[in-house]
Amino acid sequence: MQPPLPAPQQCFHLFSSVYNRCIEVQCLWYVLLCVVGTTKSEDRATLLKKFNEKGSQYFVFLLSTRAGGLGLNLQAADTVVIFDSDWNPHQDLQAQDRAHRIGQKNEVRVLRLCTVNSVEEKILAAAKYKLNVDQKVIQAGMFDQKSSSHERRAFLQAILETEEQNEEEDEVPDDETLNQMIARNEDEFELFMSMDLDRRREDARNPKRKPRLMEEDELPSWIVKDDAEVERLTCEEEEEKIFGRGSRRRGDVDYSDALTEKQWLRVGWNTIYSL
Repeated sequence: MQPPLPAPQQCFHLFSSVYNRCIEVQCLWYVLLCVVGTTKSEDRATLLKKFNEKGSQYFVFLLSTRAGGLGLNLQAADTVVIFDSDWNPHQDLQAQDRAHRIGQKNEVRVLRLCTVNSVEEKILAAAKYKLNVDQKVIQAGMFDQKSSSHERRAFLQAILETEEQNEEEDEVPDDETLNQMIARNEDEFELFMSMDLDRRREDARNPKRKPRLMEEDELPSWIVKDDAEVERLTCEEEEEKIFGRGSRRRGDVDYSDALTEKQWLRVGWNTIYSL
C-alpha cells in the first residue's frame, strides 16, 4: 500500500504504539522525520516547523502514538496511518486529531493496518468494545438534564444500527477496494490500478520471486510449533475447562531417620559455622 501513496502535494503521518527501528527501515526510501518519547521538546518544535513549512521535502512523519498524539499540529499532512492499534482507543483518536487542525484544507484519510487472525485483531476488537461501551453508556445517556427519554432511545438505536452495518462490512479488502479507500479522485484510482496490474505482470514473469508476505518456511523453528504439540496442548486446555484441574495430590513425605549420628553432628556444626 505504501508505494501508491506518494502523490503530488501529499504527505502522511505514521503512528505506531510500539516504535521500533523496523518501521523506520521500511520508510528508508522516503525522506522522513521522527518523534518518539525520548525526543526533546525543543527538538519537537523544530521538527514540526520543518514538516509544516510550505514546500517541505519531508513526506513522512513517523511518530509513536503516545508521544506524538498530544500537543502537535500536523495540518500539512492529509493521510494518517495507524500502524498498530493501541489498547486505549482514545490514544488513536487523539493521534488522528493531529491532522484535523486549524489550517487543514484537504480531506483527511485515516488508514488502520491490521493483520488477519493475529493479536492485532484482538487489540482492535478490545478497543472497539471500549468505545462501544462509552457510546452506549455515556454518550447515549445524554446526562445534560435537557434530553428526553425519546431522544436517548433514538440515539441508542442509531448506535446499534451502525454497529450491525459495520459488522456486515468487516471483511478483508482486495486491491480494488483498497485503491478506492486511498484514492482521492478518479485519476488516482486509475493510477493505483495500473500499478497493481504492473506488479501482477512482474510476478508472473518471475515465478521464483519472493512473495510480498512472509511464508511459514521463512519463520524460525522456535516460532513454528509442531501440529501434534499444539493439538496436545489444546486438548489438555479443553479437558481442564470441562473437568477442572482435579483434586490436589498429597506429596509423599519421608519421616524416617536415615542419617547416622555422625552425619547429624556434621550438619549441626556446619549450621553453627554458617551463622
